[in-house]
Amino acid sequence: MKPENNKEIAWINSLKGGCIILVVLYHVVLPGYANTVDYLTAGTLPAKIWIAFNDTLSPLRMPAFFFVSGLLASDAIINRQWKQVFTSRVTNLFYLYFLWGLIQWLMINGVSGEIMGKQLSGNLNAAWAATPAEFIKLMLLAMSSSWYLYALALFFVFAKLFHRFKPALMLMAVGLNYAAICNVIPGWGPESLSQYFVFFLFGVFYSSTLIRWSEWHRGNGWRWATLIALAAVHALLGLPESIFMCTLAILFCIAACRLLNRLFTLRWLNWTGKNTLQIYVLHRIFIEFFGMSTILFATGHDLFASQAFSMLWAVAFPAVMVGVCIGCSVAVWTLLNHGPGKGLFIYPKLLRMKLHG
Repeated sequence: MKPENNKEIAWINSLKGGCIILVVLYHVVLPGYANTVDYLTAGTLPAKIWIAFNDTLSPLRMPAFFFVSGLLASDAIINRQWKQVFTSRVTNLFYLYFLWGLIQWLMINGVSGEIMGKQLSGNLNAAWAATPAEFIKLMLLAMSSSWYLYALALFFVFAKLFHRFKPALMLMAVGLNYAAICNVIPGWGPESLSQYFVFFLFGVFYSSTLIRWSEWHRGNGWRWATLIALAAVHALLGLPESIFMCTLAILFCIAACRLLNRLFTLRWLNWTGKNTLQIYVLHRIFIEFFGMSTILFATGHDLFASQAFSMLWAVAFPAVMVGVCIGCSVAVWTLLNHGPGKGLFIYPKLLRMKLHG
């Protein structure tokens, strides 16, 4: 690949890196950090800013992640045969989803839960399933911390099966999105699958169009203005995370990432974007352990009664915890990703195919 092409696609890794950081931040802030705000004796404003910042980024975080995933899968969906892509694009994702769902269940419920006696989140999640039957049920409903992998596999299958019927497929995806944001679909797992399918399809079928629209020049002004107007109407109707708001967020971030890569060398962020898998599957375990342990320690020792500690917690905890969990995830991956340990991060048959390919 020519150097200019390498420079051109760097924004993709920047966007992926930014998205995974925002995913970790989301899990750090909600619900653990947010639940400590009532105990603070100082720093309430910084804490509320963190929570508001986290909420404000909702139209970007997962839509952008699925958009760039669809972009990267588009050639395999449109141009490749099933036998060329099934193992890497479907089997591998299902394998990783169920493998890490099981690991998270054993670590979070079996280890962290036994040590802490409490769980960080009250949400229904496979990681806190009481029985194997409940675990399997929640995993099949995408109600797992690793649901993104499950979604990618399902989205790929549906997109490839019906890519020749693009208008009908897009219409169905838009309908599912509205059903999700209108709270018609029960359960956060099925709701998430329904809400984000359309953004994966945007990446598969319309990535070049959205990339052109993201360019900052006068010719795109009317497109941005139209999207802003439609997003405003939806917000007034009580639908702040509409397709239009999410599309605006994606366009803005494509433009921002392309600009930043022209101005700076974003090696760390782009490396993170290339290595989202290990951070994604591991970070929730560390959030559950470190988040709960620090909260229990702080409340047990009445540290929130100290204004200095409360202010430090309010200002620094989210950023520090994000750094700690990403660092620990990368460190554990570095230690495990050798020999048989590689099978934790890639389907073993696919690994053998790559070694002999």
